Amino acid sequence: MRFKAYATTVTGPRHQRLHQENQDAVLVRIWRDQWLAVVSDGMGSRLHADIGSQMACASVCHIVRGSKFNEPDRSLILSIYRNWLHRLGHIEPDDAAATCLFAWGLRTGETRLFQLGDGAIFYHTNRFGSIKNSDEMKFSNETTGLGISRKMSDWMCDRVTLTDPTHAVALMTDGISDDLVNEEQLLPILHTSLNKKSPRLGKKWLKKQLYDWDTPHHTDDKTIALVYRI
Repeated sequence: MRFKAYATTVTGPRHQRLHQENQDAVLVRIWRDQWLAVVSDGMGSRLHADIGSQMACASVCHIVRGSKFNEPDRSLILSIYRNWLHRLGHIEPDDAAATCLFAWGLRTGETRLFQLGDGAIFYHTNRFGSIKNSDEMKFSNETTGLGISRKMSDWMCDRVTLTDPTHAVALMTDGISDDLVNEEQLLPILHTSLNKKSPRLGKKWLKKQLYDWDTPHHTDDKTIALVYRI
């Protein structure tokens, strides 16, 4: 099986107006036998939110590349967190708090999904689905992320299998997910638009859609990563 990945991030209107950095980060990699997609949203009130999100993507990539696919959720997550702390150096973790969402898959179609904090992971296999919040998290108004979370139960983990050419996974920060009205239509619509585009042209097209986002009062940064089975 082969996979194609698209990803982009745009600075939100508020950060543009204040001449601030985009505090989201995204990373996609396709290797010979596996692939990875990561998105992270640095929490806006933190001094080093942009560094926190960039290091989250780098840490996930580093740990995944050195791990076996059947590594238990707990040990994989702990390794990512420790690597993230190491990369921060002298920066206090709370000053760089960031969400962490990633999808890790094999050429066979087996895919692992992980989410800590806001945003969303949607998948389209033989059915549409998403990672669901626990009942405890549904009733909490506080977001969480690397630098804040102290519990494994804050993480949501799942597994899916991508076997057909229309099967896909999408990861996004809440600058996108909070505005979606019909999540189930997102992946088929994007697939139709991106199907014939190269990763470079696909990224350019995606970036334009995010810049032209038609929710006038939503000022957050917007980031998305898509992986399709081809």
